[in-house]
Amino acid sequence: MKRNRCIIILGATLALLLGVGCSSDHAHDDHGGHGHYHEAPHGGSLVMLGDHVAQLELVAGSEAGDWNLYVLDGGAERFVRIEQPAVRLTMAGSEVVFAAVANPDTGETVGNTAQFSGRAAGLTGESEFHVEIDEIVVFGQPFTDIDFDYPEGKH
Repeated sequence: MKRNRCIIILGATLALLLGVGCSSDHAHDDHGGHGHYHEAPHGGSLVMLGDHVAQLELVAGSEAGDWNLYVLDGGAERFVRIEQPAVRLTMAGSEVVFAAVANPDTGETVGNTAQFSGRAAGLTGESEFHVEIDEIVVFGQPFTDIDFDYPEGKH
């Protein structure tokens, strides 16, 4: 009897452990053996903040040197509005200030938006470079000393 109970408990524990993963139903799969992968919704470079707290997506604009930064949820599925009026990035060694973008169609305003835009002369979507972000606050939580390579990103 005790043996059967132990087997049942062990089986339930294994089933629970195998079922643990991302809690949302977003699409992801293995990507280069580095765990699961989230698709960048705008075709840019994703960088994870914390343990799936949020993600940033750096996207080249339609004109050379124009860039957008989007703040997304941990699954890179939904926009997350933040209060910062600007985010400072260092791209290829040059500081670039990304200003908050107001959008009357979505109700986003400076201080309540998920999109930031900046201009980095000489950098295009075809470029490869290092990116550093000193600080960004998402869900009231500051994330500091963020660094990644474009276009690889960092998961």
